[in-house]
Amino acid sequence: MLGVPEKYKVDKKFDAKIFLNSDLTPKEKKKFRDAVQEVVLEYQIAGEEIPSIINDEYNCQVILYFDVKLKMLKDSSFVGEIMQKVIKPLAVIRFWSENGECIYCLAYKRLNLQDKEQIVIEDTVYSLPISMYLPDEKGRLIDEYIGYEKIINRANKLTFYYEMFTKMMIIANLNIWTKGLEALNSKVYYNIDESMYVVKLLKKIKQLKFNLKLVATMSEKARINGEIKSCIDTLNGFIK
Repeated sequence: MLGVPEKYKVDKKFDAKIFLNSDLTPKEKKKFRDAVQEVVLEYQIAGEEIPSIINDEYNCQVILYFDVKLKMLKDSSFVGEIMQKVIKPLAVIRFWSENGECIYCLAYKRLNLQDKEQIVIEDTVYSLPISMYLPDEKGRLIDEYIGYEKIINRANKLTFYYEMFTKMMIIANLNIWTKGLEALNSKVYYNIDESMYVVKLLKKIKQLKFNLKLVATMSEKARINGEIKSCIDTLNGFIK
């Protein structure tokens, strides 16, 4: 998956029920059990070739890559939200189904400042559905820019993961940022704070475009379009 070297191969199956906890309702547990057909931990990036980072905010010693077979891919968001909350390390989850498509899920996590044994999910990104067997432009971009050897910021496991997260967010939102392809080749990933700002702006543009559909007056539309243009101008400034 994503070109992760074989030295990190685990290939260990898990019973899906380990992801069910007391926070879930009986209805949610049943939906999860019905949706998930197989969970495999494919890879675990451990060791210090990519340094770990442990401080008051983060404890990133491994990056996990899961392959999860679903009965129907439309349940990716529901299952992803549950799994990412249970999996404390940074994790890449690839959901797939027998229809021949897959969806990637990444979640940016930090430690809970009140209880360091718990994590807080700050943000989650899902790829668009990708064909696993036919030529697919979105899949090509993911392989080309998010594959293991393509990640440039290896300062530590958090920067490595957040570069994947940012690029996944850009690829999933190329329809709202025409220079997104240029951004995939930029150096913005060398600065995690700038990468986080790129993600923040993309999410803001998505929300503004949603708001645009709800307003009726020309003045409100003009104001929102102005905000969108300002966000895009700022985003374009990160392409360097």
